Amino acid sequence: MFSNMILVSFALFGLLYLLRRRQERFLITIEGIHVKVKRGQPPQALILHCRQLLQDARTLKGTIRGMKKGNGIILSCSRSIPASYRQDIHLFWQQQP
Repeated sequence: MFSNMILVSFALFGLLYLLRRRQERFLITIEGIHVKVKRGQPPQALILHCRQLLQDARTLKGTIRGMKKGNGIILSCSRSIPASYRQDIHLFWQQQP
């Protein structure tokens, strides 16, 4: 019985993971002074903005995901990025056409 619960839990977790990845349009990782695009094609302006942020704080580490929502894309920043930088990234994103 317990092994069945574990199997069902893993299956549900896998399904949720796949559904989330399906909504993901791009993934950017920030580590030290490097900005890398892991998946998708984020707007070049966002990549340049992230690089500009790294000029101020060379110790940032985290991820930025572009998730499809309706007709647009919303950003999801990891909590390892300080709140002030997350806010700056979100404000920049809102100003984009």
